Amino acid sequence: MDPTTLHTINSIEALKARFFRALDTKEWAEFESTLADDIEVDHTALGGHQATGASNYTALLQEDYDGTVTVHDAHMPEIELTAADSAVGTWAMQVLLVRPDGQRLLAFGHHQDTYGLQDGRWLITTSASTRLQVDES
Repeated sequence: MDPTTLHTINSIEALKARFFRALDTKEWAEFESTLADDIEVDHTALGGHQATGASNYTALLQEDYDGTVTVHDAHMPEIELTAADSAVGTWAMQVLLVRPDGQRLLAFGHHQDTYGLQDGRWLITTSASTRLQVDES
């Protein structure tokens, strides 16, 4: 793999790391900065939302996770460049949610994203999630 491709893949991996860190620390402006303005999100396979637009998606998560401790762990990235300014990626996922009432959810699955290079920055342009296993207590 050539150095440019490696650098691009590393940039996309760092983007996804910022996405989850900002989500879990509830740094909403930073979170939104990882998203394309016209992002398309489909979390219906999780019983969640469909959303269009970075601000709409961020607002939905702010409401959904109000008072909830979240811990997202994305690993084993499979990133493929589809053009000089676009890529697709699949990430194995583990998430722990602890709701204000103490209800806990531990889930395992995958995130499927597309990425676009916009104004010199990689952004998430679409995102969908699936679950393989969910444990609730």
